[in-house]
Amino acid sequence: MKSIKVRAYCSSANLGPGFDALAVALDAFYDEVEIKIVNGSGKVFIERIYGPYAEQVKNPSTVTGVIDVLKNVKGVHLDDVDIVVELYKGVPIGVGLGSSGASAAATAYGLSHLLSLNLKPSEVVYIAGLAEAYAAGSPHFDNVAASTLGKLVVLAILEKEIIVKQIDFDTWFAIAMPTKNIFGEGKTKMMREVLPKTVELRKAVANWSRLAIMITSVVQGDIETFGKMMELDEIVEPARSKLIPCYKEVKEAAKKMNSLGVTISGAGPSIIALTKSRGHAEEVAEAMANAYSKCVEAVPIIARTAPGAHIV
Repeated sequence: MKSIKVRAYCSSANLGPGFDALAVALDAFYDEVEIKIVNGSGKVFIERIYGPYAEQVKNPSTVTGVIDVLKNVKGVHLDDVDIVVELYKGVPIGVGLGSSGASAAATAYGLSHLLSLNLKPSEVVYIAGLAEAYAAGSPHFDNVAASTLGKLVVLAILEKEIIVKQIDFDTWFAIAMPTKNIFGEGKTKMMREVLPKTVELRKAVANWSRLAIMITSVVQGDIETFGKMMELDEIVEPARSKLIPCYKEVKEAAKKMNSLGVTISGAGPSIIALTKSRGHAEEVAEAMANAYSKCVEAVPIIARTAPGAHIV
């Protein structure tokens, strides 16, 4: 029998104008996947799901999805072994912090090592992103890229390939996170369906340029400009913010506490703000959560940028 245990952290995607192209790994929560390979006949067994958010897992589809992608897309031979999985679910589901992405990243990374596949990081991201379709209905690569590589990632999606680059980014974020999944099942699909089907060229150019400035700002160590650009999405956030209760109040609370930038985390409903320090993050998170709680119960979360998936 061979076994491995891998940890992957949660993430926040988009960060304003970086829709499907930008994400950051955060140390607030993590999933761990322990994988065992034994002699068998190609079956997959989910032996145990445990952890603070285990009850939220109705179907560990991203975990089993990774295995399906390896067999059906990558042609990995698994017919003479059984795969036994234990999932520690430490990332809350449905709040915009890449929960399924963390599970998928940990599983893909673990199987790459356990099966000696020698996959490149971009290949791990590609496999994990395809597996996201089992949970979200369509492939998603931004969250899994951050959970796989860590820190800040920027990516481009090609036809059968993902180009992903990691940028070192060490800073603190404040998050106001609802304690319940206020949108229910199918949140990701719903939040994509509200997006505009066509976009004015002016708005597209505005978002492209702001994303470019964000990346350049991080490279130059200018987090103030990065934060400023976070608030200037003209396409995705205006559409999604209408569905998030107390969105304006939470954003205003963050601004009053001098946050560097505030935006929706992923597809929401969590709202995330860039801050100057741990102490500043605590203050901003508390103010944001108090504002959010006027509509729905929410808790303050602080997070630092996290490393990528790794063996524990």
